[in-house]
Amino acid sequence: MPMSLRLHCADEAATVALGAALARALLQHDLPGALITLRGDLGAGKTTLVRAILRGLKVTGRIKSPSYALVEPYAIDRKSLELKGTLQTYAYHIDLYRFSSPDEWDDAGLREMLDGQSLCLVEWPEHAPALLPQADVDLAFKPAAEGRAIVLQSGSALGAALLQQLASAQAGA
Repeated sequence: MPMSLRLHCADEAATVALGAALARALLQHDLPGALITLRGDLGAGKTTLVRAILRGLKVTGRIKSPSYALVEPYAIDRKSLELKGTLQTYAYHIDLYRFSSPDEWDDAGLREMLDGQSLCLVEWPEHAPALLPQADVDLAFKPAAEGRAIVLQSGSALGAALLQQLASAQAGA
């Protein structure tokens, strides 16, 4: 059943905390393959949230914005996170802002990345709506009087479970 959650992030620290909470929710599900899409204006906090998710998954080193590269891949060491399965999985930070042709889709290998085995964090999904599968979680960043509102919408059973965990964590905070 689809679920929706509206959160207020007063500042960057609150956005980082939300990203960390999403990472914890993903880890509680043994870091499944998932598609998380992020919509919002330039400077809305999408990349900040993605960085926080990746840091929560123990990605070290520089986490770059993929604005010009289209995709930045990150290896995630499942063993260090005490997760089952293969030793390594991947998270892909994808930015479709400059996406202009379906040929770029195949050239960048996006079809393979979206195979359900990897975590895909996609900014600007509205630039390729016909090519993306249904997101497990879609986040819409909206300006608020102070900070921003983030509306999270589930698109799958996994997405609903992740949002339920976030709602429970918010209630307990």
